[in-house]
Amino acid sequence: MIKKWIKFNRVLSLFLALVVVVLVNVIALTNPVRIDLSSQQFYRLSERTIGLLKNLDQPVKVFVFFHKDDQLHDDVENLLEEFQHYSRNIEVEWIDPSRDRSRAKMLAKRYNFITSNVVVFDINGKSIIRKVADIADFKREKNRKNPVYSAFKGEQAFFSAIQELLQGKRPKAYFLVGHGEHRLKEFGHTGYSRIGLSMLNDNIELKELMLTNKEKIPSDAGVLIIAGPRKSLHVAEVEMIEEYLKRSGRVMVMINALNKTGLEPMLRRWGVKVRNDIVVDPENTLKGSDVYIKSYYEHPITDDLAGVVTRFYLPRSIEPVNEETANKKDKLEMVSKLAVTSKKSWSEMQFDRSSTVSVKFNPNTPDKMGPCCLAIAVEHGAPQKVLDVQIQPSRMVVVGDADFVCNNFLSGGNQDFYMSALNWLLDREELMVVAPKPLEEVKLNIDQKQLGRLFILNVVVIPLIAVVGGLLIWIRRRK
Repeated sequence: MIKKWIKFNRVLSLFLALVVVVLVNVIALTNPVRIDLSSQQFYRLSERTIGLLKNLDQPVKVFVFFHKDDQLHDDVENLLEEFQHYSRNIEVEWIDPSRDRSRAKMLAKRYNFITSNVVVFDINGKSIIRKVADIADFKREKNRKNPVYSAFKGEQAFFSAIQELLQGKRPKAYFLVGHGEHRLKEFGHTGYSRIGLSMLNDNIELKELMLTNKEKIPSDAGVLIIAGPRKSLHVAEVEMIEEYLKRSGRVMVMINALNKTGLEPMLRRWGVKVRNDIVVDPENTLKGSDVYIKSYYEHPITDDLAGVVTRFYLPRSIEPVNEETANKKDKLEMVSKLAVTSKKSWSEMQFDRSSTVSVKFNPNTPDKMGPCCLAIAVEHGAPQKVLDVQIQPSRMVVVGDADFVCNNFLSGGNQDFYMSALNWLLDREELMVVAPKPLEEVKLNIDQKQLGRLFILNVVVIPLIAVVGGLLIWIRRRK
């Protein structure tokens, strides 16, 4: 009888243990906890991407045409798994062009593409194709025949594809030309081709605008961008820009130091003063001519920039005309500082480009001690409804540098600041372009002596410890 009870207790214990294991698994499946312990948090999605995915109310079909051995295959797969985790409406189908040729051929004909290694997004029959160049950056290195995979842009590319399909209509950004501005079609160091590509990936249509023989800014302009004019604008052109602003227009003005643009009087009327100076910050510089910004004022543009460093090059200071009302919330008029330098910085009025490093603050000159403001956001008017038409406020962002997003200087922090300002101007606060995630190359540099020590430790010492420990235990048990 006792043996039966013992046997019954064992069976009951095993059953209860099985029940506990099942319950733990059910709880884990229904309440998953996901923690990214990687140093770069490579596949962690931004809050804006998560918000978009959670609010998806229609199915998104994703067709991935990648070979299994492609270097982007695993990164694309892991990223799409993250997308599926946050939305059940993401339906992913993988097609290996070399194995499933009939399926690949049928879909290639439907979506009109001829190359492999593409990702197709489809919502209700409307589709967008993302190619390898949209998903990753490659760079050429010496002694290497093929370009090297350097940065992953998957989240940026996939987010913008879904957003474009959902929005339908793309906002237009007009770049002013004709005064020596940075150009979108320039691929050299001073061009804007890279930031232009980021804007295209963020579902923004790009156009260039010359105001000669124009009566006004086009009515379909979502934003007008003035990128570092080297020559002064004509009075009639400035009047057109101001008239556009008054009609709920959106303008981004980026002015390089030591350049007169003709926009200064207009900016002053809108509450912004542009100083004819160079900002020097010895506490936050690498070469003397650049300034690192780590501090931001509270604003929708800068809400997501905590911990992000923006780097400006020979910037000039941009100040509110009325310091007392700056950053005070007013429904009708608001002039907000965005980015400021350290207390040890100053506004240098007597500047020589050849003496960037040796320049010093002189209290006996018009030089002004910091902190200095390098960027300002302006908002005039409050949203109002007239005859069932929503009238939006006028918005403007003024930055004391236009070089910070040119091809030579564009980096993750600079791109984030620019795109955040642009999305605010376009009333797209819910969007954020995600900067490319560079691949971190981890190298273990050891010499022959260190390699010999590692060999002795792993092949001799550790096994010997295990053998000696086993012998000691065996001897002790024999006694």
